Amino acid sequence: MIRKCVTFLLVLAAIFASPAAPQQPEHMKLFPPEKIEVPDSGVTIPMLEAGGRPLVVVYLNGKGPYPFLLDTGAFMVEMNDDLQAELALPAMSNAPSGVARLEALRVGEAVLHGLPVISFPRMPGLAGQNSPRGVLGASLFLGCVLTLDYPAKNVLIRKGALPSADNHRVFQYDAEDVLPRIPIRIAGHDFRPHLDSGSPGGVTLPVNSSSDLPLAEKPVQVGLARTPGGEFPVFSANLREPIHIGEYTLQTREITFSDIRPGPEPPVGNIGYEILREFVVALDSKNHRLQLTR
Repeated sequence: MIRKCVTFLLVLAAIFASPAAPQQPEHMKLFPPEKIEVPDSGVTIPMLEAGGRPLVVVYLNGKGPYPFLLDTGAFMVEMNDDLQAELALPAMSNAPSGVARLEALRVGEAVLHGLPVISFPRMPGLAGQNSPRGVLGASLFLGCVLTLDYPAKNVLIRKGALPSADNHRVFQYDAEDVLPRIPIRIAGHDFRPHLDSGSPGGVTLPVNSSSDLPLAEKPVQVGLARTPGGEFPVFSANLREPIHIGEYTLQTREITFSDIRPGPEPPVGNIGYEILREFVVALDSKNHRLQLTR
């Protein structure tokens, strides 16, 4: 329904409304954790929720607990500036200005050592009992499979890799993609939006793709997202044809169009919580693979 999209965009606009919202430093993909420790038996931890986003409890340099968003749409650790000040983190050598060093981040029994961190003001629109103090990029778990089991509300971390892509349930994304992308098909048209657990919405595609798709009605503007890169109108419509991801046909026909993007690259869209909540989502960032199981 259109009203569901309106709710999503009000949340989205609130998150990006602040002119001080974080901007990813350039080339941060060159700064993976120095060391990752995961028990041979793996780790299973509860998945909490904040505004339709998975949230986990972490310990930073032995202090905590702190609630952090677990975001496939981020590739590093970001934290509220008051938390960075509280931890008195030092600047990280050989890194862009404004990047601090975190010695250890523990989630369950998994520990990431030697991490770059950027800070930003407390996230607007995400207050409450589980108000996050930061963001943990899901792609940091190199050499592991990180699984977001939405139906069971668990997060699993284990050593190893996903099987090779079969384009049914397991998908390959390009090595140069900093964030995981997943192929979708609508009425013979192929797209590769980001798989974004940090988005509370459904399927969002760039505005120019709306002219190629069989829509039940003309897209209606339902919001305006403000980001450090400018203001981006957001439109919503319903499709006449279903959305396919590998062997799966999505139940929704609702789609959003916006050119909002995390950086200077052209917009590619994203798939968020309204879709992902039906699946078990596994990410193998070392081999650039992801898996959906419904």
